[in-house]
Amino acid sequence: MHAAHLCRRAGAEKEAGPLPQSYERKFLQSLSKDYPTVAAATEEIINLNAILKLPKPTEHFMSDVHGEAEAFGHILSSASGVIREKVDRVLGPGVPERERAEFATLIYYPERKLAQLKPLQSDVGAWYRQTLYRLIDVCRFMSSKYTRSFVRKRMPKGFRYIIDELLHAHFEDHDKDRYYGRILTAIVDTGRADAFIEAMCTLIRRLAVFRLHIVGDLFDRGARPDVILDQLIAHHSVDVQWGNHDVQWMGAAAGSEVCVASVIRTSLAYNNLETLEDGYGISLRPLSLFAEQTYANSDVSRFLPRAQPGCEDSQEDLWRTARMHKAIAVILFKLECAVIARNPDFGMQGRALLQHIDFQSFTVQADGRRWPHSGQKTGTASGAAPERSVPGGPAEAVGTGGAPTVVAPKGSAAGGMACAGTQGALFLRMLRITHAMSPRQAADSTPTSTL
Repeated sequence: MHAAHLCRRAGAEKEAGPLPQSYERKFLQSLSKDYPTVAAATEEIINLNAILKLPKPTEHFMSDVHGEAEAFGHILSSASGVIREKVDRVLGPGVPERERAEFATLIYYPERKLAQLKPLQSDVGAWYRQTLYRLIDVCRFMSSKYTRSFVRKRMPKGFRYIIDELLHAHFEDHDKDRYYGRILTAIVDTGRADAFIEAMCTLIRRLAVFRLHIVGDLFDRGARPDVILDQLIAHHSVDVQWGNHDVQWMGAAAGSEVCVASVIRTSLAYNNLETLEDGYGISLRPLSLFAEQTYANSDVSRFLPRAQPGCEDSQEDLWRTARMHKAIAVILFKLECAVIARNPDFGMQGRALLQHIDFQSFTVQADGRRWPHSGQKTGTASGAAPERSVPGGPAEAVGTGGAPTVVAPKGSAAGGMACAGTQGALFLRMLRITHAMSPRQAADSTPTSTL
């Protein structure tokens, strides 16, 4: 039990009177596990009261990430402009705006920016020293709203002692000027300036945001939600609230056939095969072969994927994706019918769309009206019970010998979002359990998916 409860208890007693004696004893027994002496408890109370007087730290809220890893990475690195604001305040108008912008970019992407800036310097040693002094000033300003203990815990390993010394240096103190100056000179002379700059930039980014809150939808149309999850797992302080897309992926990773079909359909609709194939090592070849066989002569123009900026796929590739999209859509409709039939209490009978298609007149019943059907070939869905018909035999069921199904991949990290949550939230410490396996590890463990 945290000593902060003592503070709450003191306030509560003023309003409602003292606690019952039995509760008081249990409270103190529990408290004694963390704070066995009066000195330990009062020390924590003093510390907490001091923390309450510090400025409120920045909390960063993001939502609807939708798998856009590049945009997410930039927002994460720049803290939505917080770092640039602090750089402008510390360096001030005496430093040209362009130079301040370059310095802020160095903090966002130190490795890439160092490679770009160093060749432009006539005196690299002098540039290193100036950059280090500026980084120390910005980092000191960023750390002012935290305790020294908190800042130490955020420091990257390898330079903690040196960073701690420099952050609390008083450069106006001439007795220590040579000492601190020698530290910076030694960093440059030993060839560790790049590594130290990267460590300082990492600390600044960690101090810029006290806690990151992801408010739903890490997954959807974007190409690399797996990269986003890796970034969040490495983040120093984050929590995630589930979005509907995230829950869908969690269900897919847990083995829900209808969820697997749904996330595949969404990926194909946006021509986004990277998440499945590159990110999680899931082969779509079985689905492609089935689609080519079943829908080779079918009109799939309505299933063409939505064009993404910079798409370099050929027309042949796009039509192949469209056939896969139609194939998985029909499979999804069948699986939805099965789920609805098993759960009549859902009250979703109107969404069992295949059961409402009249294949003779090519109409469909929906929302109390009968609508004209496009007349497109529906592949394996036809006849009196389209949700159960499998004219292609085991091809659609992929060897399961029963109703059409989709088998979730085993051993892949497609379960990055499938993990135990608490109080409706997904916390990254728990997410580590299911997302820790990389695609390479997945490929080395068990076979990937079949469809």
